[in-house]
Amino acid sequence: MIWVGGAVLAALLYAIGPDRFLDACFNLFDTIDAAFRHLAFILGAQAYSVIRALTIAFYIVFAILAVLSSQRRLGGIGGLIVVTFIAALLVWRPYTYPAPVSHWLVTLALVLVGAATMTQRLVGPSRRLVPPPPPPFPGRAP
Repeated sequence: MIWVGGAVLAALLYAIGPDRFLDACFNLFDTIDAAFRHLAFILGAQAYSVIRALTIAFYIVFAILAVLSSQRRLGGIGGLIVVTFIAALLVWRPYTYPAPVSHWLVTLALVLVGAATMTQRLVGPSRRLVPPPPPPFPGRAP
């Protein structure tokens, strides 16, 4: 794969020109960035609503998973308290303008990580200590 990558790089350097290669790469990055910003501008209001809806829905999923994890004595209430506190700090605005989309994105990422953690706790092997088997009956060889 490294040799193939080197061959492709050599072909690109030859086609673009070694002295203009970095400029072409920077122009490509600028074009991708401008296209992404334009798309975000066009879908701004819709994206804001979608991100808010996803955040709220996945927070509820996270809360349910945390309670289930806590009921199975795998821990979860502490994570629920921490995530709730951080999410409230990020997005709760009682009497002012709504929270910016960046706060909602960070909260969405936080809630998704919390939900994935709780899912792993519920699905993964139990972390509870299993007592060792009883010793063999006295007088009998194992």
